[in-house]
Amino acid sequence: MSDKQLVLNTVQNIDDTSSYEEILYTLYTQLEVQKGIKDMEEGNTKTSNEVKEIIDKW
Repeated sequence: MSDKQLVLNTVQNIDDTSSYEEILYTLYTQLEVQKGIKDMEEGNTKTSNEVKEIIDKW
C-alpha cells in the first residue's frame, strides 16, 4: 500500500467531528507505527535486556 493510500484510509476512518489537531495526531501516530514496523522487519530493534543496560547507564 502506498503512503498516500495509507493516509487516505486513515483519514477516512477518523470521526467527522475530529479537530485538525486530532487528525494530525492520528496521522503522526500512524507514521510512527509504520516506522516501528519497518525497523522490526529490518531487524533494527533491541532486546529488553539491551534497553535495560542502556537505561542503567543514564
